[in-house]
Amino acid sequence: MAAEVGTARLVAVVALAAALAVAAVVVLAGVRGPGPQAQHAQQAAPGERGRPAPASAGTRPSGTGTIALDWGDLDRTPARAIARGDYVVIQAWEHARLRALHRANPALRVLMYKDVSAVVRRPHESGVFATGLGYAEARRGGWLLTDARGRRLEWSDWPGLFPVDVGDRGYQDAWAANVLAELRRHPWDGVMLDDTLTGLSHPTVGGRVSVQIPTDAAMYRATSSFLARVGPRLRRAGHLAVPNVTVEWDTWRSTLRAWTRHVSGWENEYFVKWGLGREPRFGAADWRWKVRMAAWCARRRVPLLAVTYGSGRDRATQVYHRATWLLTWNGVTGAGIYVPQEPSASHRQPAANQPLGRPAGPDRVVAGGLHRRAYTRGTVVVNPTGRTRTTRVAGEAVRLAPRTARIVRQGPRGWGPKG
Repeated sequence: MAAEVGTARLVAVVALAAALAVAAVVVLAGVRGPGPQAQHAQQAAPGERGRPAPASAGTRPSGTGTIALDWGDLDRTPARAIARGDYVVIQAWEHARLRALHRANPALRVLMYKDVSAVVRRPHESGVFATGLGYAEARRGGWLLTDARGRRLEWSDWPGLFPVDVGDRGYQDAWAANVLAELRRHPWDGVMLDDTLTGLSHPTVGGRVSVQIPTDAAMYRATSSFLARVGPRLRRAGHLAVPNVTVEWDTWRSTLRAWTRHVSGWENEYFVKWGLGREPRFGAADWRWKVRMAAWCARRRVPLLAVTYGSGRDRATQVYHRATWLLTWNGVTGAGIYVPQEPSASHRQPAANQPLGRPAGPDRVVAGGLHRRAYTRGTVVVNPTGRTRTTRVAGEAVRLAPRTARIVRQGPRGWGPKG
């Protein structure tokens, strides 16, 4: 499935950059390689990590977050900007930034990135892997996937990533031990587990099929076993476990029902569109199932990190992303996260992070199939249909083209401009 590719792309960049250690910077698919080696930070006090910090007047939940995994992302997006959100996902070697992030917002949940289903040959220049363990350790443990002729598998969509047997208990224990050791060295709140696969969504070099996990059903069972063993272990240690899960319109409900008890929350990519650029925004059925999944999580207070990739210059998609997220947000848990793809862009785009205060009513479907919801500081209106629609907000006509949204803010002097 395509739902893992966005963040897995970043692991591939890191892996290949590490393999080319003689170069200071590498470029792959328009994304730069790793940044400076991270410095050591003091270990956090036991029991503080993974628990939601009390919200003060300055740290009230915003329903926003940041994913900053590529070289330079954190330099272009300073701690004070990231701290306006509720969650941030960064690479493990960026641990020297943790204390500044927590000082800026004590309620901010800072998650370490780690891949679940693959390994790489070499670590980042700091010696830290973007995966739970390295290729050599996986080979010694016998956890690399192989075909019937004993040949090891490699993902063809992300060369340099070698899939592993996530259903093997030995691999699960090694992954958990390594990641917990890293979490305990520094004041992390938890880990984002990428490539939490429900099927064989990555093609392999030569079309090889493993004997260990040969089918989609086998992949689902292996991931289920991994989460059931590793998720509670991370949580018992006081850390958040937030997998990036691959689901579709017909699998999300059964998967989340079965697996949520093992984890702290979920990440799901491509919230309002596929791809990394200016692809068409979702409407109709694709939009509806994503919104229903977000609503399911919100009702149960299960944090969802709903991620959209796109251009930093695509304001219409940023507003559509933000407004769609605000239709179901419970005012407390989860975040809508917009990730711009330009190397020069800040990862806190204003249009994708507009503040509207707290929910002041439910999502309502109005004439023409528009969705609208009131907040304490404004109203969001979303048009997921294929036709232009018009509605009224605070006595003003609001016209929405197909698959667009408006955020109408209300300030102390009345209603402000539309987003």
